[in-house]
Amino acid sequence: MICDTIARIARYEGFSPGLDIVIGWLRGHRPEELPLGRTELAGERVFVNVMEAETRPAGQARYEVHRRYMDLQLDLEGLEAFQVPAGPVAEAVPFNEGADIGFCTGKAGVTGTLGPGRFALFLAGEPHMPTLCVGECAPVKKAVFKILQEGPV
Repeated sequence: MICDTIARIARYEGFSPGLDIVIGWLRGHRPEELPLGRTELAGERVFVNVMEAETRPAGQARYEVHRRYMDLQLDLEGLEAFQVPAGPVAEAVPFNEGADIGFCTGKAGVTGTLGPGRFALFLAGEPHMPTLCVGECAPVKKAVFKILQEGPV
């Protein structure tokens, strides 16, 4: 996991070809202007889903994990927390290959807070629990850039 500010995202150029596409796109575009739903930046290799959600308590959420895609999550409006587990996780439901998502349970580990101007990058295979409450639960609008993880990172 990487958590930083969008103002410093260029320091991660060269980390992966797909992330370089996102960084280049961010130089010339404002993610706040994206419509709700999916926008392709490089076909199935790199796309972004813009969604509105209600944050939730960690006790009402599970970790999610992806095998093929990294998630770069960026809050456009509102504020959310996220969590990654400490140690191993247990599969809660069978992995859905078509949707590239699985859900698991595990002990709470690292937590962080996003909000406008901050991002978190979760690598493929890294369980994460996004869209958590910061204090009171509230609406959040977010962009999730899906980046095909090509080769080892």
